[in-house]
Amino acid sequence: MTDMGEQSNVSNPEFFFRTADRLQMDSCLTALSKEGKSVVIHSQSNELLDYYGASFLRRLKNELTTSQIEVFMPADTEAMLQRFNQLLSDMSLTVATKARSGMVPDKVWVVHDASALSVHEVELLGRLIQQFPGSGVSAVLMFASETAPSESLIRQNKQFVSWALEMPTAEQKLATIQQARKQGNEEAAVQFFNRLAKRAVKTDVPSVRATESAAAAQAAKMQKPANASKPPKKKSGHALLWTLIVMAMLVLSVGVAAWLNPEVATKVWEQGQQLMGMQAEAPKPAELPPGSPEKVEQVIAKDEANNPMPVPGAPSATGAPEVAKAAAAAEPVPASPVKETLADKVITELPEAAVQGRAWLKGLPEDGFVLEHQSFASLREAQAAIKGKEWLANARIVPLFADGKDEARFAVVTGPFKSKDRAKNTITRLGLSSDVSIKAVPSALAQAVPNKSKP
Repeated sequence: MTDMGEQSNVSNPEFFFRTADRLQMDSCLTALSKEGKSVVIHSQSNELLDYYGASFLRRLKNELTTSQIEVFMPADTEAMLQRFNQLLSDMSLTVATKARSGMVPDKVWVVHDASALSVHEVELLGRLIQQFPGSGVSAVLMFASETAPSESLIRQNKQFVSWALEMPTAEQKLATIQQARKQGNEEAAVQFFNRLAKRAVKTDVPSVRATESAAAAQAAKMQKPANASKPPKKKSGHALLWTLIVMAMLVLSVGVAAWLNPEVATKVWEQGQQLMGMQAEAPKPAELPPGSPEKVEQVIAKDEANNPMPVPGAPSATGAPEVAKAAAAAEPVPASPVKETLADKVITELPEAAVQGRAWLKGLPEDGFVLEHQSFASLREAQAAIKGKEWLANARIVPLFADGKDEARFAVVTGPFKSKDRAKNTITRLGLSSDVSIKAVPSALAQAVPNKSKP
Protein backbone atom coordinates (compact mmCIF):
# COMPACT_ATOMS: atom_id res chain seq x y z
CA MET A 1 0.00 0.00 0.00
CA THR A 2 1.52 3.40 -1.06
CA ASP A 3 0.45 7.02 -0.92
CA MET A 4 -0.24 8.49 -4.37
CA GLY A 5 0.69 12.00 -3.23
CA GLU A 6 4.39 11.27 -3.62
CA GLN A 7 4.09 9.81 -7.15
CA SER A 8 1.96 12.51 -8.76
CA ASN A 9 3.42 14.36 -11.69
CA VAL A 10 1.04 16.79 -13.41
CA SER A 11 3.59 17.71 -16.07
CA ASN A 12 3.06 14.40 -17.90
CA PRO A 13 1.14 15.00 -21.13
CA GLU A 14 -2.20 13.25 -21.68
CA PHE A 15 -3.15 11.87 -25.08
CA PHE A 16 -6.77 11.17 -25.89
CA PHE A 17 -7.19 9.59 -29.33
CA ARG A 18 -10.95 9.28 -28.66
CA THR A 19 -13.15 12.11 -27.51
CA ALA A 20 -15.23 9.57 -25.56
CA ASP A 21 -12.24 8.74 -23.34
CA ARG A 22 -11.72 12.41 -22.42
CA LEU A 23 -15.42 12.81 -21.56
CA GLN A 24 -15.46 9.51 -19.69
CA MET A 25 -12.49 10.53 -17.52
CA ASP A 26 -14.16 13.80 -16.60
CA SER A 27 -17.45 12.02 -15.83
CA CYS A 28 -15.80 9.42 -13.58
CA LEU A 29 -13.77 12.10 -11.79
CA THR A 30 -16.92 14.12 -11.09
CA ALA A 31 -18.88 11.04 -9.89
CA LEU A 32 -16.14 10.08 -7.43
CA SER A 33 -15.15 13.52 -6.12
CA LYS A 34 -18.61 15.13 -6.01
CA GLU A 35 -21.00 12.19 -5.40
CA GLY A 36 -18.78 9.77 -3.49
CA LYS A 37 -19.23 6.94 -6.02
CA SER A 38 -16.66 4.30 -7.02
CA VAL A 39 -15.09 3.75 -10.44
CA VAL A 40 -14.34 0.62 -12.48
CA ILE A 41 -11.78 0.98 -15.31
CA HIS A 42 -11.25 -2.01 -17.59
CA SER A 43 -9.35 -2.63 -20.81
CA GLN A 44 -7.88 -5.45 -22.84
CA SER A 45 -4.50 -3.68 -22.91
CA ASN A 46 -2.44 -3.48 -19.73
CA GLU A 47 -0.39 -0.60 -21.16
CA LEU A 48 -3.50 1.40 -21.95
CA LEU A 49 -4.94 0.66 -18.50
CA ASP A 50 -1.72 1.72 -16.75
CA TYR A 51 -1.45 4.96 -18.77
CA TYR A 52 -5.02 6.21 -18.26
CA GLY A 53 -5.18 4.81 -14.71
CA ALA A 54 -2.14 6.86 -13.71
CA SER A 55 -3.57 9.94 -15.47
CA PHE A 56 -6.91 9.49 -13.64
CA LEU A 57 -5.21 9.16 -10.26
CA ARG A 58 -3.12 12.30 -10.87
CA ARG A 59 -6.27 14.26 -11.58
CA LEU A 60 -8.02 12.71 -8.62
CA LYS A 61 -5.19 13.72 -6.27
CA ASN A 62 -5.34 17.28 -7.50
CA GLU A 63 -9.14 17.31 -7.08
CA LEU A 64 -9.33 15.66 -3.64
CA THR A 65 -6.76 17.46 -1.59
CA THR A 66 -8.30 16.47 1.74
CA SER A 67 -9.04 12.81 0.97
CA GLN A 68 -6.64 9.98 1.68
CA ILE A 69 -5.79 7.92 -1.46
CA GLU A 70 -4.38 4.45 -0.80
CA VAL A 71 -3.24 1.79 -3.30
CA PHE A 72 -3.87 -1.89 -2.59
CA MET A 73 -2.51 -4.88 -4.51
CA PRO A 74 -4.54 -8.12 -4.87
CA ALA A 75 -2.52 -9.69 -2.06
CA ASP A 76 -3.67 -6.92 0.28
CA THR A 77 -7.40 -7.65 -0.18
CA GLU A 78 -7.81 -9.26 3.21
CA ALA A 79 -6.14 -6.30 4.91
CA MET A 80 -8.42 -3.95 2.99
CA LEU A 81 -11.54 -5.76 4.18
CA GLN A 82 -10.24 -5.71 7.76
CA ARG A 83 -9.71 -1.96 7.45
CA PHE A 84 -13.31 -1.59 6.31
CA ASN A 85 -14.59 -3.56 9.29
CA GLN A 86 -12.54 -1.35 11.63
CA LEU A 87 -14.12 1.75 10.13
CA LEU A 88 -17.61 0.33 10.66
CA SER A 89 -16.84 -0.66 14.26
CA ASP A 90 -16.06 2.98 15.15
CA MET A 91 -19.48 4.31 14.01
CA SER A 92 -23.10 3.51 14.65
CA LEU A 93 -25.28 1.60 12.21
CA THR A 94 -27.34 4.69 11.44
CA VAL A 95 -24.28 6.69 10.49
CA ALA A 96 -22.77 3.81 8.50
CA THR A 97 -25.91 3.34 6.37
CA LYS A 98 -26.66 7.03 5.85
CA ALA A 99 -26.08 8.34 2.30
CA ARG A 100 -23.33 10.94 1.71
CA SER A 101 -24.76 12.67 -1.36
CA GLY A 102 -22.82 15.78 -2.36
CA MET A 103 -19.91 14.96 -0.04
CA VAL A 104 -16.36 14.08 -1.03
CA PRO A 105 -15.12 10.65 0.12
CA ASP A 106 -12.86 10.45 3.15
CA LYS A 107 -10.82 7.62 1.67
CA VAL A 108 -10.20 6.38 -1.90
CA TRP A 109 -8.91 2.84 -2.20
CA VAL A 110 -7.22 1.99 -5.50
CA VAL A 111 -6.89 -1.70 -6.48
CA HIS A 112 -4.51 -2.41 -9.41
CA ASP A 113 -4.94 -5.68 -11.31
CA ALA A 114 -8.36 -6.31 -9.79
CA SER A 115 -8.75 -9.24 -12.25
CA ALA A 116 -6.58 -11.26 -9.86
CA LEU A 117 -9.28 -11.01 -7.20
CA SER A 118 -11.88 -13.73 -6.90
CA VAL A 119 -15.43 -12.97 -7.85
CA HIS A 120 -16.45 -13.45 -4.23
CA GLU A 121 -13.97 -10.83 -2.99
CA VAL A 122 -15.03 -8.29 -5.61
CA GLU A 123 -18.72 -8.78 -4.86
CA LEU A 124 -18.09 -8.54 -1.10
CA LEU A 125 -16.23 -5.24 -1.49
CA GLY A 126 -18.99 -3.90 -3.72
CA ARG A 127 -21.72 -4.84 -1.20
CA LEU A 128 -19.82 -3.18 1.67
CA ILE A 129 -19.44 0.06 -0.26
CA GLN A 130 -23.10 0.04 -1.37
CA GLN A 131 -24.67 -0.90 1.96
CA PHE A 132 -22.48 1.37 4.10
CA PRO A 133 -22.09 4.68 2.22
CA GLY A 134 -21.60 6.48 5.55
CA SER A 135 -18.16 4.91 5.86
CA GLY A 136 -16.89 7.52 3.39
CA VAL A 137 -14.93 4.94 1.36
CA SER A 138 -14.80 4.98 -2.48
CA ALA A 139 -12.87 2.57 -4.64
CA VAL A 140 -11.10 2.60 -8.00
CA LEU A 141 -10.88 -0.94 -9.45
CA MET A 142 -8.76 -1.61 -12.57
CA PHE A 143 -9.50 -4.79 -14.56
CA ALA A 144 -7.16 -5.84 -17.35
CA SER A 145 -9.80 -7.89 -19.19
CA GLU A 146 -12.77 -7.44 -21.49
CA THR A 147 -14.92 -9.94 -19.60
CA ALA A 148 -14.10 -8.70 -16.11
CA PRO A 149 -16.47 -9.01 -13.14
CA SER A 150 -16.89 -5.26 -13.50
CA GLU A 151 -19.91 -5.76 -15.81
CA SER A 152 -21.96 -7.68 -13.24
CA LEU A 153 -20.69 -5.38 -10.49
CA ILE A 154 -21.94 -2.30 -12.31
CA ARG A 155 -25.34 -3.80 -13.14
CA GLN A 156 -25.98 -4.82 -9.54
CA ASN A 157 -24.41 -1.87 -7.73
CA LYS A 158 -25.51 1.72 -8.35
CA GLN A 159 -22.51 3.04 -6.42
CA PHE A 160 -20.13 2.09 -9.28
CA VAL A 161 -19.57 3.77 -12.65
CA SER A 162 -17.63 2.19 -15.52
CA TRP A 163 -15.02 3.33 -18.01
CA ALA A 164 -14.09 0.98 -20.86
CA LEU A 165 -10.81 1.65 -22.70
CA GLU A 166 -10.30 0.48 -26.30
CA MET A 167 -7.17 0.26 -28.47
CA PRO A 168 -6.74 3.07 -31.06
CA THR A 169 -7.15 2.55 -34.78
CA ALA A 170 -4.56 3.67 -37.35
CA GLU A 171 -6.56 6.82 -38.17
CA GLN A 172 -6.86 7.69 -34.47
CA LYS A 173 -3.12 7.28 -33.97
CA LEU A 174 -2.34 9.57 -36.89
CA ALA A 175 -4.79 12.24 -35.71
CA THR A 176 -3.38 12.11 -32.17
CA ILE A 177 0.24 12.46 -33.35
CA GLN A 178 -0.66 15.40 -35.54
CA GLN A 179 -2.40 17.10 -32.62
CA ALA A 180 0.59 16.41 -30.34
CA ARG A 181 2.91 17.91 -32.99
CA LYS A 182 1.02 21.19 -32.74
CA GLN A 183 1.46 21.14 -28.96
CA GLY A 184 5.13 20.18 -29.14
CA ASN A 185 4.56 16.67 -27.71
CA GLU A 186 5.01 14.65 -30.89
CA GLU A 187 7.91 12.58 -29.53
CA ALA A 188 6.01 11.66 -26.36
CA ALA A 189 2.97 10.66 -28.42
CA VAL A 190 5.10 8.46 -30.72
CA GLN A 191 6.70 6.77 -27.73
CA PHE A 192 3.27 6.20 -26.19
CA PHE A 193 1.92 4.47 -29.29
CA ASN A 194 5.13 2.43 -29.67
CA ARG A 195 4.69 1.08 -26.15
CA LEU A 196 1.11 0.17 -26.99
CA ALA A 197 2.23 -1.67 -30.14
CA LYS A 198 5.00 -3.60 -28.37
CA ARG A 199 2.69 -4.66 -25.57
CA ALA A 200 0.08 -5.73 -28.11
CA VAL A 201 2.67 -7.88 -29.91
CA LYS A 202 3.78 -9.49 -26.65
CA THR A 203 0.17 -10.18 -25.79
CA ASP A 204 -0.63 -11.71 -29.19
CA VAL A 205 2.45 -13.98 -29.35
CA PRO A 206 1.38 -16.30 -26.48
CA SER A 207 -2.08 -16.65 -27.97
CA VAL A 208 -0.59 -17.50 -31.37
CA ARG A 209 1.76 -20.01 -29.79
CA ALA A 210 -1.13 -21.55 -27.86
CA THR A 211 -3.12 -21.85 -31.10
CA GLU A 212 -0.16 -23.46 -32.88
CA SER A 213 0.45 -25.92 -30.04
CA ALA A 214 -3.23 -26.86 -30.00
CA ALA A 215 -3.15 -27.44 -33.76
CA ALA A 216 0.01 -29.54 -33.43
CA ALA A 217 -1.58 -31.63 -30.68
CA GLN A 218 -4.66 -32.19 -32.83
CA ALA A 219 -2.49 -33.24 -35.78
CA ALA A 220 -0.55 -35.66 -33.55
CA LYS A 221 -3.79 -37.25 -32.42
CA MET A 222 -4.90 -37.69 -36.00
CA GLN A 223 -1.56 -39.31 -36.94
CA LYS A 224 -1.77 -41.94 -34.20
CA PRO A 225 -2.46 -45.46 -35.46
CA ALA A 226 -6.01 -46.63 -35.16
CA ASN A 227 -5.04 -49.52 -32.88
CA ALA A 228 -3.16 -47.28 -30.44
CA SER A 229 -6.23 -46.24 -28.51
CA LYS A 230 -8.17 -48.89 -26.65
CA PRO A 231 -11.11 -47.04 -25.05
CA PRO A 232 -13.66 -48.91 -27.22
CA LYS A 233 -12.55 -52.20 -25.68
CA LYS A 234 -13.11 -50.81 -22.22
CA LYS A 235 -16.51 -49.56 -23.25
CA SER A 236 -17.38 -52.93 -24.72
CA GLY A 237 -16.21 -54.60 -21.51
CA HIS A 238 -18.42 -52.32 -19.45
CA ALA A 239 -21.33 -52.98 -21.81
CA LEU A 240 -20.85 -56.75 -21.44
CA LEU A 241 -20.73 -56.42 -17.66
CA TRP A 242 -23.95 -54.42 -17.58
CA THR A 243 -25.59 -56.94 -19.92
CA LEU A 244 -24.69 -59.81 -17.60
CA ILE A 245 -25.99 -57.88 -14.59
CA VAL A 246 -29.31 -57.16 -16.32
CA MET A 247 -29.67 -60.81 -17.38
CA ALA A 248 -28.96 -62.00 -13.83
CA MET A 249 -31.60 -59.64 -12.48
CA LEU A 250 -34.13 -60.90 -15.03
CA VAL A 251 -33.42 -64.54 -14.14
CA LEU A 252 -33.73 -63.73 -10.45
CA SER A 253 -37.06 -61.94 -10.94
CA VAL A 254 -38.41 -64.84 -13.04
CA GLY A 255 -37.35 -67.32 -10.36
CA VAL A 256 -39.09 -65.33 -7.61
CA ALA A 257 -42.25 -65.04 -9.73
CA ALA A 258 -42.20 -68.81 -10.39
CA TRP A 259 -41.76 -69.51 -6.70
CA LEU A 260 -44.70 -67.28 -5.79
CA ASN A 261 -46.94 -68.58 -8.62
CA PRO A 262 -46.11 -72.28 -9.25
CA GLU A 263 -49.20 -72.85 -11.43
CA VAL A 264 -48.27 -70.01 -13.79
CA ALA A 265 -44.67 -71.23 -13.86
CA THR A 266 -45.84 -74.73 -14.86
CA LYS A 267 -47.93 -73.34 -17.72
CA VAL A 268 -45.05 -71.18 -18.92
CA TRP A 269 -42.70 -74.18 -18.80
CA GLU A 270 -45.10 -76.33 -20.84
CA GLN A 271 -45.52 -73.57 -23.43
CA GLY A 272 -41.75 -73.19 -23.63
CA GLN A 273 -41.35 -76.93 -24.20
CA GLN A 274 -43.93 -76.82 -26.96
CA LEU A 275 -42.14 -73.92 -28.66
CA MET A 276 -38.77 -75.66 -28.45
CA GLY A 277 -40.13 -78.97 -29.67
CA MET A 278 -39.47 -80.67 -26.35
CA GLN A 279 -43.07 -81.63 -25.62
CA ALA A 280 -43.37 -85.39 -25.86
CA GLU A 281 -46.19 -86.72 -27.98
CA ALA A 282 -49.07 -88.45 -26.27
CA PRO A 283 -48.43 -92.21 -26.09
CA LYS A 284 -50.25 -94.16 -28.74
CA PRO A 285 -52.21 -97.29 -27.84
CA ALA A 286 -49.47 -99.40 -29.37
CA GLU A 287 -46.90 -97.70 -27.06
CA LEU A 288 -48.72 -98.47 -23.84
CA PRO A 289 -46.84 -100.62 -21.29
CA PRO A 290 -46.91 -104.32 -22.09
CA GLY A 291 -49.80 -106.13 -20.58
CA SER A 292 -53.23 -107.38 -21.39
CA PRO A 293 -55.25 -104.76 -23.30
CA GLU A 294 -58.39 -106.34 -21.97
CA LYS A 295 -57.35 -105.40 -18.43
CA VAL A 296 -56.69 -101.80 -19.39
CA GLU A 297 -60.10 -101.49 -20.96
CA GLN A 298 -61.64 -103.10 -17.90
CA VAL A 299 -60.15 -100.45 -15.58
CA ILE A 300 -61.39 -97.63 -17.75
CA ALA A 301 -64.97 -99.02 -17.84
CA LYS A 302 -65.43 -99.26 -14.07
CA ASP A 303 -67.55 -96.80 -12.09
CA GLU A 304 -68.12 -96.37 -8.36
CA ALA A 305 -70.24 -99.53 -8.35
CA ASN A 306 -67.72 -101.34 -10.55
CA ASN A 307 -70.33 -100.96 -13.29
CA PRO A 308 -69.22 -99.37 -16.57
CA MET A 309 -72.75 -98.78 -17.68
CA PRO A 310 -73.65 -95.05 -17.36
CA VAL A 311 -76.83 -93.69 -15.83
CA PRO A 312 -79.43 -92.86 -18.49
CA GLY A 313 -79.31 -89.20 -19.42
CA ALA A 314 -75.56 -88.89 -18.66
CA PRO A 315 -73.53 -89.60 -21.80
CA SER A 316 -70.28 -91.45 -21.25
CA ALA A 317 -67.14 -89.90 -22.71
CA THR A 318 -65.37 -93.22 -22.98
CA GLY A 319 -68.22 -94.85 -24.89
CA ALA A 320 -67.71 -92.78 -28.00
CA PRO A 321 -64.53 -94.58 -29.09
CA GLU A 322 -66.19 -97.98 -28.61
CA VAL A 323 -69.25 -96.96 -30.66
CA ALA A 324 -66.91 -95.63 -33.32
CA LYS A 325 -65.04 -98.92 -33.28
CA ALA A 326 -68.29 -100.86 -33.58
CA ALA A 327 -69.49 -98.67 -36.44
CA ALA A 328 -66.15 -99.01 -38.18
CA ALA A 329 -66.28 -102.77 -37.75
CA ALA A 330 -69.85 -102.86 -39.12
CA GLU A 331 -68.82 -101.36 -42.43
CA PRO A 332 -68.24 -104.00 -45.10
CA VAL A 333 -64.52 -103.31 -45.46
CA PRO A 334 -62.69 -106.33 -46.73
CA ALA A 335 -60.09 -107.39 -44.23
CA SER A 336 -57.99 -110.40 -43.78
CA PRO A 337 -59.79 -112.81 -41.45
CA VAL A 338 -58.39 -113.10 -37.96
CA LYS A 339 -57.83 -116.65 -36.98
CA GLU A 340 -58.36 -117.56 -33.36
CA THR A 341 -56.15 -120.24 -31.94
CA LEU A 342 -57.19 -122.56 -29.20
CA ALA A 343 -54.90 -125.34 -28.02
CA ASP A 344 -52.56 -124.54 -30.96
CA LYS A 345 -55.33 -125.37 -33.45
CA VAL A 346 -57.31 -123.06 -35.76
CA ILE A 347 -60.98 -123.46 -34.88
CA THR A 348 -62.94 -120.77 -36.76
CA GLU A 349 -62.88 -117.28 -38.20
CA LEU A 350 -64.59 -114.36 -36.46
CA PRO A 351 -64.99 -110.63 -37.18
CA GLU A 352 -62.49 -108.35 -35.50
CA ALA A 353 -65.07 -106.89 -33.07
CA ALA A 354 -66.03 -110.38 -31.86
CA VAL A 355 -62.39 -111.39 -31.45
CA GLN A 356 -61.72 -108.25 -29.37
CA GLY A 357 -64.82 -108.94 -27.26
CA ARG A 358 -63.68 -112.48 -26.52
CA ALA A 359 -60.18 -111.24 -25.66
CA TRP A 360 -61.76 -108.73 -23.26
CA LEU A 361 -63.80 -111.52 -21.69
CA LYS A 362 -60.67 -113.63 -21.17
CA GLY A 363 -59.06 -110.79 -19.22
CA LEU A 364 -61.87 -110.50 -16.67
CA PRO A 365 -61.56 -111.99 -13.19
CA GLU A 366 -62.87 -115.56 -12.94
CA ASP A 367 -65.08 -114.70 -9.96
CA GLY A 368 -66.77 -111.83 -11.83
CA PHE A 369 -70.13 -111.58 -13.56
CA VAL A 370 -71.40 -109.97 -16.78
CA LEU A 371 -74.79 -109.00 -18.18
CA GLU A 372 -75.86 -110.57 -21.47
CA HIS A 373 -78.45 -108.19 -22.92
CA GLN A 374 -79.35 -109.92 -26.17
CA SER A 375 -77.84 -112.13 -28.90
CA PHE A 376 -78.06 -111.60 -32.65
CA ALA A 377 -77.44 -113.71 -35.74
CA SER A 378 -75.08 -111.14 -37.32
CA LEU A 379 -72.53 -108.65 -36.10
CA ARG A 380 -74.31 -105.85 -37.94
CA GLU A 381 -77.50 -106.41 -35.97
CA ALA A 382 -75.59 -106.43 -32.68
CA GLN A 383 -73.89 -103.16 -33.55
CA ALA A 384 -77.23 -101.64 -34.56
CA ALA A 385 -78.70 -102.65 -31.21
CA ILE A 386 -75.90 -100.87 -29.35
CA LYS A 387 -76.14 -97.70 -31.38
CA GLY A 388 -78.06 -94.89 -29.69
CA LYS A 389 -78.35 -96.56 -26.27
CA GLU A 390 -76.38 -94.75 -23.61
CA TRP A 391 -76.38 -97.66 -21.12
CA LEU A 392 -74.70 -99.79 -23.84
CA ALA A 393 -71.98 -97.25 -24.63
CA ASN A 394 -69.32 -99.53 -23.07
CA ALA A 395 -70.87 -102.78 -24.21
CA ARG A 396 -68.81 -105.51 -25.89
CA ILE A 397 -69.82 -107.89 -28.66
CA VAL A 398 -68.88 -111.45 -27.67
CA PRO A 399 -69.31 -114.58 -29.86
CA LEU A 400 -71.84 -117.10 -28.60
CA PHE A 401 -71.49 -120.72 -29.79
CA ALA A 402 -74.14 -123.39 -29.34
CA ASP A 403 -73.09 -126.98 -28.63
CA GLY A 404 -72.05 -128.81 -31.73
CA LYS A 405 -72.28 -125.77 -34.02
CA ASP A 406 -69.55 -123.82 -35.75
CA GLU A 407 -71.69 -120.80 -36.45
CA ALA A 408 -71.71 -118.19 -33.73
CA ARG A 409 -74.25 -115.70 -32.62
CA PHE A 410 -73.18 -112.28 -31.35
CA ALA A 411 -74.14 -111.32 -27.82
CA VAL A 412 -74.11 -107.77 -26.39
CA VAL A 413 -72.36 -107.98 -23.00
CA THR A 414 -71.61 -105.37 -20.28
CA GLY A 415 -69.68 -105.63 -17.05
CA PRO A 416 -67.84 -106.87 -15.13
CA PHE A 417 -69.41 -106.98 -11.67
CA LYS A 418 -67.73 -108.26 -8.53
CA SER A 419 -70.86 -110.05 -7.38
CA LYS A 420 -74.18 -111.28 -8.68
CA ASP A 421 -76.02 -108.89 -6.37
CA ARG A 422 -74.33 -105.92 -7.94
CA ALA A 423 -75.35 -107.14 -11.36
CA LYS A 424 -78.97 -107.44 -10.18
CA ASN A 425 -78.87 -103.94 -8.69
CA THR A 426 -77.70 -102.58 -12.00
CA ILE A 427 -80.59 -104.24 -13.84
CA THR A 428 -83.02 -102.77 -11.35
CA ARG A 429 -81.45 -99.31 -11.35
CA LEU A 430 -81.41 -99.05 -15.14
CA GLY A 431 -84.83 -100.67 -15.52
CA LEU A 432 -83.61 -103.26 -18.00
CA SER A 433 -85.91 -105.88 -19.51
CA SER A 434 -86.29 -109.40 -18.18
CA ASP A 435 -84.40 -110.74 -21.23
CA VAL A 436 -81.12 -109.55 -19.71
CA SER A 437 -79.37 -112.49 -18.06
CA ILE A 438 -76.54 -112.64 -15.52
CA LYS A 439 -73.68 -114.95 -16.37
CA ALA A 440 -70.51 -115.84 -14.57
CA VAL A 441 -67.34 -114.99 -16.44
CA PRO A 442 -66.22 -118.66 -16.85
CA SER A 443 -69.66 -119.61 -18.23
CA ALA A 444 -69.69 -116.73 -20.69
CA LEU A 445 -66.14 -117.53 -21.76
CA ALA A 446 -67.06 -121.22 -22.34
CA GLN A 447 -69.86 -120.17 -24.70
CA ALA A 448 -67.52 -117.79 -26.55
CA VAL A 449 -65.52 -120.67 -28.07
CA PRO A 450 -66.77 -123.52 -30.30
CA ASN A 451 -67.52 -126.70 -28.38
CA LYS A 452 -68.13 -129.63 -30.73
CA SER A 453 -69.81 -132.66 -29.21
CA LYS A 454 -67.79 -135.87 -29.21
CA PRO A 455 -68.95 -138.68 -31.70
